[in-house]
Amino acid sequence: MIIFLQGYISYLIIVSLGISFGYHRYFSHNQFKTSKIGEIILLSCGIICGGRSPLSWVGVHRMHHAFSDTDKDPQNVGTISLLFSLWRVKRIPKKFVSDLLKNPRVMFFHKYRFYLWLGSFLLFIPIIHIWIIIQILSYLGFGMINYFGHRNGKPTNCWWLNFIAPFEGNHKSHHQNATSCTDIFSFR
Repeated sequence: MIIFLQGYISYLIIVSLGISFGYHRYFSHNQFKTSKIGEIILLSCGIICGGRSPLSWVGVHRMHHAFSDTDKDPQNVGTISLLFSLWRVKRIPKKFVSDLLKNPRVMFFHKYRFYLWLGSFLLFIPIIHIWIIIQILSYLGFGMINYFGHRNGKPTNCWWLNFIAPFEGNHKSHHQNATSCTDIFSFR
């Protein structure tokens, strides 16, 4: 039980910094400012929790906001594909990531994402159970938020999702308030 608790607490910290605050609020929506070191910390945590390329994550998220719950929404796929994050996007138009293409830290993490992720595995070997728990919960958590965060073609709030996708359960509120994707970058 203590092993799972250690892994869960580590997951909450790393995924909150990497995905919820990093990839999502900072890089996708520009909701706050940070330093170059802050960006590196956010990007590192995103890679550790299996967030993969920040460039593609942000591009897909911005596309999701621009085309939410329509045929153009990259997350408008079948239940199994969405729930288990099995869907893929063949092409992300440049307009969705043009600002990030100019950020050398984002581009470094995009180019070397696999090696950085593998490096995180090597760093965690002494506490490999924590790394494994982080990977599993990240995979499940963000598949679940993409699935349960939308019902009947509309975003919805789901309080219990915060336990597996921290700070992401208020999905309907997020869609109503996150205008920077569509206003600042003029995606529509």
